[in-house]
This record gives sequence, C-alpha cells and structure tokens, in this order.
Amino acid sequence: MRTRTRGVRPARALLAAAAAGLALTLAGCSGGGAAPIAQNAVEKAAELAPEALLKAVGDRTSAAKSAKVESDIKAGDGVMHFQGAISWQDGLQGELKGSATGGKMGQALSQVGGDGTFTARYLSDAYYVNMGDAMARQLQGKHWLRYGYEDMATLMGASGDALRSQFKSADPVAAVRTLIASGKVAKVGEESVNGTKATKYQGDFTAADLDRMATNGLTADQVKALKTQFEQTVVGADHVEVWVGADQLLLKKVESFETKAGHFEAASVYSGYGTPVETKAPAKADTVDFAELLKAAQQGAATG
Repeated sequence: MRTRTRGVRPARALLAAAAAGLALTLAGCSGGGAAPIAQNAVEKAAELAPEALLKAVGDRTSAAKSAKVESDIKAGDGVMHFQGAISWQDGLQGELKGSATGGKMGQALSQVGGDGTFTARYLSDAYYVNMGDAMARQLQGKHWLRYGYEDMATLMGASGDALRSQFKSADPVAAVRTLIASGKVAKVGEESVNGTKATKYQGDFTAADLDRMATNGLTADQVKALKTQFEQTVVGADHVEVWVGADQLLLKKVESFETKAGHFEAASVYSGYGTPVETKAPAKADTVDFAELLKAAQQGAATG
C-alpha cells in the first residue's frame, strides 16, 4: 500500500494541470480528409462578415473530424508542449506526447523523478497518462494512470464536471463558436501560419457576455460548462485569436486570460485534417485507476 500511496500527490497535481491546460488545447476515425470546396466558394467566403465566415469555418473544421496538432501552454510559471493527432468525431480521442517544466505538471513530473516528458492518451470514457519508468516504480511497475471522465466530478467538484463535458464534446472550433456567440469578433488582418496564408480574427468576452451566448449559437450545456470554467478560472476578459486558411479550415488558435494564479495562454496549430487516428486503451495489467488509487490511499490514511 505504501508504494501506491506515494503516487497520489503527483497524480493529483497532474489532474489539476490537465484541468488547466489539456482541455483548452484540444480537442478513432480512419476516414479521408475534409471535403473539397469550389474556388468560387472560397472567394464568396472572403466577402462574408466575420461571424458568417467563422460559422462556415466551424462547420467545415468539425466535419474534418481529425487533425494533427501542436500546442504550447503557459500557465503561471509552468510551460507545457504537446504534439500528436486527435479526433473529435466521438468526443476527444487520440494520443499526444508532451513535456512540462515548472507549474503543477512540472512539479508532478519532478516529484516522481521523471525527465519532464509524458504521454497523454484520450478515449471516449477516460484519459490516460504515462509519466515513464520513474512513476511506474511508485505504482508497482504500472506505467499508466487512468482518469475516468465520470469520476472527474467526484474528484474535482464543479470544475471536474465541466472538464468531463469538454473532453466528451471537444473539437478545435470551440473557440471559434465562442467568438461567434459572443458577438465581439473582428477581422484584424492577413498573416502566415507555417507558410500558409491565413486571415486572422480575434475577440474578447467577459462573464457579462455569457448569458447572451445561450441565444447566439451555443447550447445550454455548452454555456453552462463555459460559465463554470470562466467563473472558476478567468479574471477579467478571455482573449481569443484564430487564423483561418482559404479552404475555411482552422489553422491556429490562441486563447489567453488572467487567473488568480497568473497569466494563462494556450496556442495550438492544426494541420493534416482528416489524418487517421486510432487510439486504444493501455493494457489493464499496466494501468492504475486514479479513483481506486485515491480511495486506497484514503483508506490507508484512515487506518493509520
């Protein structure tokens, strides 16, 4: 039991880091790429108002169902980097390789003696993390920690419930939909993203804008989850920037805001839309369920 208990603190810190970053970063299909569009459709799209164009971008990006993604997250004094491929056809699925320094994630990795890297794997019912051999030595040789989405509300309260909803309905254009629903989006110019010409849009919204979003394209559940996240995390305004290609696909997004713990910024670049994504759960023999791990640790503490 002692071996299991030592892993609880870093695992709890890792879950907190996931709440702060992974859900904002993201977003097993094996289909082809996004459907082609005619050149005249692209030309007409350029003439649309920002809200109308971003709606087309949201629809087209969602229809692609998968993409390669590279993300950088700065949260307080922590920095995280992720790279891999994800699908949003049936909730968030895929695998990302990551690294972290500073902050809660970096502290968790340093506590277990790791090298600062990890692997995150997302399935329809759970999120898995592998922090390497150093962590496995504290988990009786098992490498993977499993966080069941249904357990998140119990483990983390309202923020866990909101995080569970985000994992189950995640896709890259959540920020695009939020911009549209806020009614505060503006076109700000042309830029290049990895050599591809893109149009940039941005906007800011505050807690006072959230109620209006329920009647402007977001569902009641989406607004509820956004409110919970906003009220627990954001101080002031949430600033969102998106870059859109001529094919109406999202190329990049940046979200930044102030929190009680400091500045937060998440930047993600998307490519390879329609890339095959096949994700499997790790072997049960190599997996520890975090809820069971926490329960065992609590029982051990209660019995002295």
